[in-house]
Amino acid sequence: AQAGEAWAEASVRLPPPPEEDVATKTAATCSASKLPAVAAAAVPSAAPTAPRLEDVVSPAFVGLAYLMNPIVVAGCLAHSLQNVHHLTTCAALAFAGAGQGGLAAVALALLFYVCPYTPIVLVLPCAYLAWAQRNSSRNTGSEPEQFRYSRSKDEAAIEVGFVLYFLRFLVAFGSALLVLCLASLGPSGLSGGGGGSGGGGALSENFLNACFVSVLLVRDLTPNVGLFWYIFIEVFDRFRSLFLFAFQAHLFFYPLPLHIRVGRHRPIGPWLHCAAAVGIVAIFKPYPTASDHGLTLSVLLIPIELLRESEKQFAFLMSGLLFGLSMFPTMSTVWLARNAGNANFLYNMTLVINIFACLLLTEWVRAGMKLRRRQRLQAFCRGVVLDTLEAMLADRQDGSGAPGVVAADAVAAAGASEATAAKTIITDGPAA
Repeated sequence: AQAGEAWAEASVRLPPPPEEDVATKTAATCSASKLPAVAAAAVPSAAPTAPRLEDVVSPAFVGLAYLMNPIVVAGCLAHSLQNVHHLTTCAALAFAGAGQGGLAAVALALLFYVCPYTPIVLVLPCAYLAWAQRNSSRNTGSEPEQFRYSRSKDEAAIEVGFVLYFLRFLVAFGSALLVLCLASLGPSGLSGGGGGSGGGGALSENFLNACFVSVLLVRDLTPNVGLFWYIFIEVFDRFRSLFLFAFQAHLFFYPLPLHIRVGRHRPIGPWLHCAAAVGIVAIFKPYPTASDHGLTLSVLLIPIELLRESEKQFAFLMSGLLFGLSMFPTMSTVWLARNAGNANFLYNMTLVINIFACLLLTEWVRAGMKLRRRQRLQAFCRGVVLDTLEAMLADRQDGSGAPGVVAADAVAAAGASEATAAKTIITDGPAA
């Protein structure tokens, strides 16, 4: 579906063929194969075929996969603020997909405000997606991008136009984040009384410590589905700063390699990079919840061609992830409520969840790289066939009046329409 198109319209499927056509095809099949009339009702072609994967996974299906997910519903019943995180994440992706870079920057600033630091991996893919969608909407008269292939070595790894756009995007993102922080500190500073002469400043400092600094320093070690709490319980205090830097700083190593390897290959690459960034945020947040993985699974369902490429692996890894999420409450009860176990019971399920989530995201990105290599092979074959057809047409035009080529000219004239049609299909791609 195009960016900005309503899901209700994008998910509409073509109506099934009328029963008259099915009966006509059945009768034609029976007559061609000389089957008796008694066996007409048992022809396999008359039976309804199983729906294809692309007929099932529609935009409406993806939306319902998130809204009707039991894990997400449980988060709603618990009054979790993760729904605000998901709303701002989807808003940033939607605005970027529509080419609205300014609104996408504001949505990312709001996401960074309610979920500090980790959404930094979404800044680069959202900026490039907005820039790519903005440029593609201007070049509507050129050849469709989905049927054009360009090698990685023929493209610049970092485009100058995007660098300038990215700087403006960062300015908009920083300005919106600054406005949000000032709007939050203003009322707290004005309402401060008690506690001496610096009551307002003390409240502002407490607000920053509670909302931002404590998240960066991982002060709250309450058990959750993430990796941080157990590591920082077990680590020695003298090594805490080292582990804290390693856990928080490694996020900066993901955006640029993913952009160079996947994200810069338009028009599908920017969307894949954004979806992978959503999965990275869900895995490496200091305080994640199960509903974060529900959002990740819904986002990974959008590119249907990647699901078809990694169908079996995707189903197996998703089953392992759901198993870990389902067993997490049981292990938490065994340790904290019944006192029949220890922290390793719960941390084992945490490892299951995060390992399967990492493998699922890795397999999904690998499927995208496989499709990229397949696109390269398809472009090579297309070029070979086009060169062959052009050579045949050129030989036909050059030898049309020469003696001894009358038979060849007749054969070429008979297949001229077929060759032209094949060339049109190869050049323009399929109609659907």
